[in-house]
Amino acid sequence: MTRQKLKQIRHLKREIELLQEQIAAVEGEIVTDVVTGSSREFPYGKRKFIIRGLPGERNEKLLRLRDRLERRMKDLQDMRAEIFEWVEGIEDSLLRQIIVLRHVNGLTWDQVAAHIGGGNTADSLRKMHDRFLKGA
Repeated sequence: MTRQKLKQIRHLKREIELLQEQIAAVEGEIVTDVVTGSSREFPYGKRKFIIRGLPGERNEKLLRLRDRLERRMKDLQDMRAEIFEWVEGIEDSLLRQIIVLRHVNGLTWDQVAAHIGGGNTADSLRKMHDRFLKGA
């Protein structure tokens, strides 16, 4: 895992939130309804069908836009999950805490040191972090 990927984790979270807002805006324009009907072939059981869309050609454009936004959001969520899996795989509890506090929570080195306590200084934690990432 690179330092650059770790720095992205907070930005990934914010981008996912933005995409969710954009998808909600698109969803607000797309009308969804449920109708009942039967299958064309035997057995002709009654079932529900979901209908989505808008009249005219805007319908296809909005549906494609929503699909594209959802694919991008899934990619970002996969990247974020990959980073979290890597962090969870760190055996040393102190290093895991340092990385979560610094990269996920976005704390400064002084705040990380204050949170961890135990006589650890911001510089000592930063050096542990840097040495670990060099070896990773």
